[in-house]
Amino acid sequence: MTSKVFVRFINEKQWVSLCSQCGDEGPVDVPEDLYVEWSSAELDGRVSDSQIVPFSEFVDQLNNRWHHSYQYGITLLVSGVNTFTAEVTIPSKQTRHIAQALPYMIEDQVAQDVALFHLITGDRAPDGELPVVGIPRQLVEGSQALFNQFDLPLDSILPDMLCLPRKEGEWSLLFDGRHLLIKRSEVDGLAIEMDAAPVVLASVMEHWQDQPQVLRVLFCQEHLNENLQNWIKTQISGQVADAGFEVEYDEINSNDFQLICDHVHSHFGAKKPRFDFLQGRYASSGRRKPSAFNWKPLAAMVALFVVSYTAFLYTQAWKMNQEAALLDQETKTFYKQLFPRDKRIVDVKRQMQQHIAEFESGAEGQSFMSLLALAGEQIYDANRTDNDAISPRRVSYDEGQGDLRLDLLVKDFGKLEDFKTKLQQAELAVETASAARDKDRVKARLKIRSERS
Repeated sequence: MTSKVFVRFINEKQWVSLCSQCGDEGPVDVPEDLYVEWSSAELDGRVSDSQIVPFSEFVDQLNNRWHHSYQYGITLLVSGVNTFTAEVTIPSKQTRHIAQALPYMIEDQVAQDVALFHLITGDRAPDGELPVVGIPRQLVEGSQALFNQFDLPLDSILPDMLCLPRKEGEWSLLFDGRHLLIKRSEVDGLAIEMDAAPVVLASVMEHWQDQPQVLRVLFCQEHLNENLQNWIKTQISGQVADAGFEVEYDEINSNDFQLICDHVHSHFGAKKPRFDFLQGRYASSGRRKPSAFNWKPLAAMVALFVVSYTAFLYTQAWKMNQEAALLDQETKTFYKQLFPRDKRIVDVKRQMQQHIAEFESGAEGQSFMSLLALAGEQIYDANRTDNDAISPRRVSYDEGQGDLRLDLLVKDFGKLEDFKTKLQQAELAVETASAARDKDRVKARLKIRSERS
């Protein structure tokens, strides 16, 4: 189970300034007075009480509590002052067309160059309106670089005003002591300075469409005293006096950060909100728990086996090529002894078959050559399966008897009998004139004639 850590920068101006430096090469020096507020939660537990510490101490606390980055994920909450929401109408529903047209559709609603913003979209409304949420790319890239520098797993970046609890048909307002946060839909909200709250609130009530049934105002008691609450109620009452919706006030016995963290944790759990800025090109990569299995010895054994087996195959192939080359040379030498008039030898077997075909055609004077060709083919086949099994030593021909006399050196008597059997299968009559063992081989003389003669 992965734990969840929620964090926000106390002084976001320092965070914005720091993000502008993160694009440079090398690590960034984090100021000692850069403070964060953070809390944590398990997926099935409540959010812990928040604490405010320097960023360096925040890093140490995380490393002491979780020894590996796969054990937790971080959600960074950023002020809505550094983000914006808008609505555009784009006829096409194809993602590629929306991505191409979106910057041009909102450039009039953004004071800066729209190319400097990272834009995400929500679900298209029934009337065709497409909600858009934007944040400067520099803030996203700088935050990722900062957290990566300290090996902190940043999973999400969320605008705080869209993290407010809200029910269907309601708008939610939250006063955190510095800003007024307004959320009117899942991906539509606003954050404004408290000093500008009365003017902006009047404009919001006048120009925002789809008026709610209930305007729910959330008072976090840790930030507001009774006088400030009364002033806020007066401002709201003055702006909604003629509106056709109710106003309800909820008092929260915690700070705004705790309220937002509780809602995000309970409402979304392990799911990523639609308004998470870490999507598209900035999507966070998943982290996998390292395997407890020690695979290095097995990998070494497999590598050793592969190398050894490859060397064995190369050695065997080399030996077989050497033997094949030697056998081919011996075959050509024997063929030259049988047919000295053939100057060019290309394919011994094929040329031998041609000589046999000449004999079978019935041409006169070819008896000797045909017998010799048939005997030579059998010697060639025998030596292919067993190198140097039969070695011819002398050949003669008795024209009167029609006998081919063949002196041979054979590996053993078994090979001699196999050779005689193959000759008989080729319709040749074979007679053993003599056969005797000579050292480690057998010396034999055969008389061979055609059975058809």
